[in-house]
Amino acid sequence: MAYKAGAPIVPISIVNSHKVMPTGWMFSMKPARGTARVVIHEPVESKGKTEEELAEAVRESMLKGLPEDQQPL
Repeated sequence: MAYKAGAPIVPISIVNSHKVMPTGWMFSMKPARGTARVVIHEPVESKGKTEEELAEAVRESMLKGLPEDQQPL
């Protein structure tokens, strides 16, 4: 939608969510433990980029917000 409208995209990364809500805890009756952090990145301009270029720019921005132990291999 942002691409078609020529609007910027604001990427958001959620750090340590796996520690707060481990696998299988979607509707858990136990309280969650730990701290997650939400990182709101600088907007990525969509004008002048193809959809593929825009997707890659947003992905790179999001990955920069993740700590090293959560970076993809």
